[in-house]
Amino acid sequence: MRNQIGVIGTTAFVLAAIACGGGGSDKPAVDAPGADAYESDCGVPGDLGNELGIGKFCASLGDCSTTAEAPLCSSLGDANTHFCTKTCQSAGPTTQCGTGAECTCNASNQCGCTPSVCLTP
Repeated sequence: MRNQIGVIGTTAFVLAAIACGGGGSDKPAVDAPGADAYESDCGVPGDLGNELGIGKFCASLGDCSTTAEAPLCSSLGDANTHFCTKTCQSAGPTTQCGTGAECTCNASNQCGCTPSVCLTP
């Protein structure tokens, strides 16, 4: 009798495991963000930047080490942005930031090159 109860219990456990074993849902799977996903107001993985390197994606300062003209990562000043940049002069030449980038300044007159696409609403 004990063997029958043990077999019935084991069979019930196996059937429950099979029934709950994942499958049979009509709902599509939701993709979770990847490990390299960034919350960013400007700059995403894969951005190459312009001829000076302004706009190249960076997660840290070291990522801008290959862009001699744009050695700073914008996340140093704004944790919600991820692009290589450099300082600029508000009254400097329009070409100082390269193609598709502009010199923008904060309230303290600290200026840096910003990709133009980041400035559009």
